[in-house]
Amino acid sequence: MPPLRTTSAFVYLILVSGTYAAPEDSGFTLKVRPLLEQHCTDCHGEDSQKGGLRLDNLGAELNDPRTAQRWTQVFDKLRSGEMPPPKRERPPQAEVGAVTGFLQSRLHAASLQLQQKQGRVMVRRLNSTEYEYTLRDLFGTSVVLKDLLPEDSTTAGFDNVSTGLDLSATHFLRYQEAAARAVQSVIPISPPQPFSDRRTAQTIVDKGSNFKQTLTRSAVLKDGALTFYSKLPRYGLCATAPVKMAGRYKVTMSACAVGGEGKPVPAGFMVVNQSGREGPVLREVREIPHGAPKVIEYEVELGANQAFVLNLLTTWDIRIFKKPIEEYTGPGLKVEWMQIDGPLDAFPPPAYTALYGDVPLKARSVVKAEMTGARVPVVNDKRNEFQWNADPLVPASTNPQADAERILRAFLPRAFRRPVSEEVLRHYIGKVKQRLEQQYCFHDAMMYGFKLILSSPDFLFLMDAESAQANEKGELVSTRLDDFSLAERLSYFLWSSAPDAELTILAAKGTLHQPQVLRAQVERLLQHPRAERFTENFTGQWLDLRKIDSTIPDPQLYADFDSLLLDAMPRETKLFFEEVLRHDLSLLNFTDSDWSMLNERLAVLYGIPGVQGAEFRKVKLPPEAHRGGVMTQGSVLKVTADGTRTSPVLRGTWVLNRILGKPPAPPPPDVPAIEPDIRGATTIRQQLDKHRNTPACATCHNHIDPPGFALENFDPIGNYREFYRGTERTKAFPMPLFPTSGRGIYRGADVEQGGTTPEGRPFKDIADYKRLLLEDKDQLARSLTQKLMIYATGADIQFADREVIEQIVATLRTKNYGLRTLVHEIVQSRVFLNK
Repeated sequence: MPPLRTTSAFVYLILVSGTYAAPEDSGFTLKVRPLLEQHCTDCHGEDSQKGGLRLDNLGAELNDPRTAQRWTQVFDKLRSGEMPPPKRERPPQAEVGAVTGFLQSRLHAASLQLQQKQGRVMVRRLNSTEYEYTLRDLFGTSVVLKDLLPEDSTTAGFDNVSTGLDLSATHFLRYQEAAARAVQSVIPISPPQPFSDRRTAQTIVDKGSNFKQTLTRSAVLKDGALTFYSKLPRYGLCATAPVKMAGRYKVTMSACAVGGEGKPVPAGFMVVNQSGREGPVLREVREIPHGAPKVIEYEVELGANQAFVLNLLTTWDIRIFKKPIEEYTGPGLKVEWMQIDGPLDAFPPPAYTALYGDVPLKARSVVKAEMTGARVPVVNDKRNEFQWNADPLVPASTNPQADAERILRAFLPRAFRRPVSEEVLRHYIGKVKQRLEQQYCFHDAMMYGFKLILSSPDFLFLMDAESAQANEKGELVSTRLDDFSLAERLSYFLWSSAPDAELTILAAKGTLHQPQVLRAQVERLLQHPRAERFTENFTGQWLDLRKIDSTIPDPQLYADFDSLLLDAMPRETKLFFEEVLRHDLSLLNFTDSDWSMLNERLAVLYGIPGVQGAEFRKVKLPPEAHRGGVMTQGSVLKVTADGTRTSPVLRGTWVLNRILGKPPAPPPPDVPAIEPDIRGATTIRQQLDKHRNTPACATCHNHIDPPGFALENFDPIGNYREFYRGTERTKAFPMPLFPTSGRGIYRGADVEQGGTTPEGRPFKDIADYKRLLLEDKDQLARSLTQKLMIYATGADIQFADREVIEQIVATLRTKNYGLRTLVHEIVQSRVFLNK
């Protein structure tokens, strides 16, 4: 094994893994214990708590994380006034203030001392998202790796928190598989094989696996053009020929929108694997203009045996149209021909040249023959893809020892994200040279070296190298990150990937930690296209957008849900976040706003007129739309429902956790879940009343139910509603709500609106509830600061961090609670700049 920069960190973790017993502070005896014994131990003593929080025997060793966590619970409950419960005798406020003041002081001191001894963030590995992005940027390809890697667990709401990122033998095996795929992605499998194929409308139909059924239901082939009026199914697609080799291709087509009101139609530019069973994957939504057919060009990355697909994205269910399809006059998409040409990439690709330089490429069979002295086979560059898969091109150095050393000396500092000692360089170079001496070919020897490097602790872990040194007492000599580790933390915060050359140069100069330099780099990183990863990964977890595909709305109850809406929902939220971040708008916009980022499909869902086209733009929200902020956006409303029904419990819990930063305790194990009757025979409010009547549930439901009922006016796909949809006809409402090809959907019971906050303040709807939330702007800022700090540093909030959070909130208060300001304040904070 080479000397690892993380070795001292592992030694240090062993040294500090114990806890230190200490005599109880007199303050606990004189101030805290009397209050607990008089007001708390009746409910939190030996007889009343079976595995719950006991206060009668809770020790005072605050250097023990579990003990400190329990005292933090006590502190938070006392300070918020939740405990003792309202129906119990409450101690004088002065006594409570003295106890909470004492606990705050001791908890802060103990937490800060622990951070100063061992650092705040444990050594952590890259999660699967970071591993994939790091290798993509390292090799300059768009290789997909996450399917090879074990799924990461979530801690404190995020999958990059050190305590939740375990490591096993399986991880190392998968990392080596992923590394091999990443390296292989830079090596072209064969010489360029020019490919060109043009399909007329008739050819498109003939090549479809079963287009006859499509022609009778949703498409027409007439006058040399194919016109279709709904999204084409898997068995009959408007597609190009599949390409023989992976690469970038140019698609040219003659197409236009027809029918309807003369408007453009939204089209999906998709990719499908012709040899697989999966349906097409959407790459982009484009508007096709109305009028005479026009030539449209598009460049697309395709894998071997993949084809480009053009499809119509529409909300209209063509099955409802009972007349012959030739009589249909609604919107459609007309295609005369499609052509595909490529690959367009240079040979060898830039990614190959960047890694291997001028090392030539040869067929593996030729390399093997040259090494064994066998007859060198004649390789025909025009062989088909199957033959090239069996006998691909590989790097074939004429001076393998020298080329291996040159390549690894350039690669290792980039992979390890800092300068590498000669000893470490020699270790990896020696491993590859040893393989060469054992008669491995240059490609196999280099692949072995790359796999070792990309599954090594120095690549996998984020940990300060130089200053993570422990003394004989197990205490860190310094807790400030060195500049290379600061560059890592910053780039993985905003790019989910390794530092680029500019960050690395500043780290080498030792100037990155300077406030003005750090601020300039934050701005640069936020303005870079890679910052889209920050939006994707942070909002995906903070707002649960990663779960957007987890539920499928009932196609009968919610026939108005479609693929256009599914695509638009998360895009609205991500664009909304980017707009707030880009212009340093107030983070209070996440709670309520008078604007959002919409396209026509979302505007139809929200009942907002005057928005046309598939492109997103900033739109002023009318009050009657009942929208504003993220809570009423379709994406959030969908991920907080199960596709068939809504639950005030799920949505209320989501709001408390994601927006207010006051997550409720988990439900008792012996309390059954609520099963609402979607026929409307029993209201959800009546069922929740049963839970509130259970003493173990009452406290939490007093907090959960209000935001849940504030959002009950929105159905599982984000429609505003005043009544539920049901599948049974009633005497009061015998007619279906809208035409459908399946069973009828009827008006059900009215939605019960409004509620009362835990403080006893009534509200009548979501607008009222949001106004109440905005009365405590600091808490909304505090909540998002906590979330962003966890994500930025890879560690949960600790008690000593609260001081820093309050300082940041105070600064935000003077700067309109700007989101970009918040990012800068976190990066400049003690929490971010130290281990």
